[in-house]
Amino acid sequence: MEIASPGTPIIIDIGSAYIKIGFAGDAAPKYIFPCITGTEKYKSVMADVETRGIYIGDDAMKMRGVLKVKHPIVRGIIQDWDDYYEILNHIFYTLLRLENLSFYPIIYADAPFVQRETREYIARVLFETHKSESLIMVPSPLLSIFSIGLTTGLVIESGDGTTWIVPIINGQIYYQAVQRLSLGGYDVNQNLMALLMREGIMVSSSASVEIFREIKEKNCYFVLDPNNPPALQEDLIYTMPDGSTVAVPGRFLYEAPEVMFQPAMLGYNIMNIPQAIIHCLQMIDSSYWGDLLTHIVLSGGNASYSGFEERLKQELTSLLPQLGQIPKPKTQIKQQPTQKLQTLKATQKKEDTCSKCGTLVDLSDGKEFCPNCGGSMVAPLFSIDLGLGKKKEKKKLRSKCPHCGKDIKDDFSIFCPYCGQNVEAFEAFEIVEEKIEQAVTTTIQEFAGYYEPSDEILKFFVPRNLHYAIFNGASVLGSLPSFRNYFVSHTQFLSDPNLLYRDISDILRQ
Repeated sequence: MEIASPGTPIIIDIGSAYIKIGFAGDAAPKYIFPCITGTEKYKSVMADVETRGIYIGDDAMKMRGVLKVKHPIVRGIIQDWDDYYEILNHIFYTLLRLENLSFYPIIYADAPFVQRETREYIARVLFETHKSESLIMVPSPLLSIFSIGLTTGLVIESGDGTTWIVPIINGQIYYQAVQRLSLGGYDVNQNLMALLMREGIMVSSSASVEIFREIKEKNCYFVLDPNNPPALQEDLIYTMPDGSTVAVPGRFLYEAPEVMFQPAMLGYNIMNIPQAIIHCLQMIDSSYWGDLLTHIVLSGGNASYSGFEERLKQELTSLLPQLGQIPKPKTQIKQQPTQKLQTLKATQKKEDTCSKCGTLVDLSDGKEFCPNCGGSMVAPLFSIDLGLGKKKEKKKLRSKCPHCGKDIKDDFSIFCPYCGQNVEAFEAFEIVEEKIEQAVTTTIQEFAGYYEPSDEILKFFVPRNLHYAIFNGASVLGSLPSFRNYFVSHTQFLSDPNLLYRDISDILRQ
């Protein structure tokens, strides 16, 4: 296995269902394993046979038929700290096997609302037990939105235990409007189990949760209209660990995930995902609605079912009228610096033709008048200022020559067509100013107003792999040189634990 060079951040994403481990700059995690632990059901009765105290991840999955399978993390909350320690040991000493962990900073992805005591305790474990030298803990929704290059959007992160609706504006989480739903892949498992029990199909195994998860991940999907489902499909034949088979009715494959949009199927009195999105937006200033609805980011393995995006778009579109008028995103018009045309010193001509009599006059000796008719040989120079913010007094339009008194129809002529004398040019820049100001006003009004009911407001951004969205965001951030300044060392943590809560949105301004 190729070992990353010292200084490369380690990325740790411990979820309720799966754990992703890798290094910054990688396109995908190096290690992915289930977040489960297993202990033997029975004590060994054979002499001189050493048994392992605990099985973790893939090892526990392979032997799930003879192990007591446990889930240390449920709905994003650590339930068994002993098993959590074993998982960290498995990561650092079985998988990574780094000679000196202090050479590798750690990027730890956590949930938006982790208790302060829990976050600081995890930091102490990484610093003191595993001897990490520097660490940063980043909320997972921020990593999800950074993974696709956005800094403003509405992140819908649905994992095994929870679903988060997180508005992010300019790289900062708007915590007052964050919605947490106790809906996820675990509830899809429970709904599938309930549906099978109604058909008289019982799955009695200590690894039943993993069995239902496998069925769900490989076969479930969403339909646009659950009241008018597609034609019945053939039953799914699933082979159990003991070799027996179970026939899963085809309709259960789209009815099981329906709990995400109908939580009442399991007796939950909570909002579904579209309702939570509307409630989230109602707690935010309406001027941001357009930006958030046009940048909806999906993340998490529970959002990877076929048809989830289309179903969510359909349900959310039907609820948008509850918000009323949705302002269009503000378009900022940058003011260009005003360029002023200053009076320039013209190059001295050696000869020129008199505009009055047509005689070629030698100007090398500095003549200003024609020796034949007395006409002026000096053309006036003008200083032009097109500044939009400066109002000028409108001058009365010239109509007569100041020399011969005859009417001049051409207001832009430098010389009088009758006497040939130079006259003051007509300053028509006031008209130009008015036209430019009208054009700017028209541009502003074009982007103002509200969306019409017929406009397609919702726009989704889906990472290539929803399972790895959090990891990929951490991989991108960890590759930025400016990001290295945000890691917290052990010494800094001991002096000020508040450094763990620094806002990383400043990176975007560098």
